[in-house]
Amino acid sequence: MPYLPFHSTAPSPSPSPTLSPTPSIVLHPASAGSSAKKELFKSTDDMASAYRKRYAQYLASTFNMSLEAAMVEADTQLAPRRSSSVSEAEAFRQS
Repeated sequence: MPYLPFHSTAPSPSPSPTLSPTPSIVLHPASAGSSAKKELFKSTDDMASAYRKRYAQYLASTFNMSLEAAMVEADTQLAPRRSSSVSEAEAFRQS
């Protein structure tokens, strides 16, 4: 791989006249009058339902399916697992 110096000796192109020295986007801090901390989710149920919805939207867009079908698929995949008295390691040892 050729060595490229950090500072090049080639003349730099002249700045474009359309570029402004100040940024076009200015961010202002949030006002102190608003609520101190805004909760994104009220409970874990809200977080879970939001995750299910995002996952269903991902499935719908990735696999070109309707959102309703994707919601059913997401509910099926994200359903709680049935507990078992036998661990996975024990099941493999028995076979």
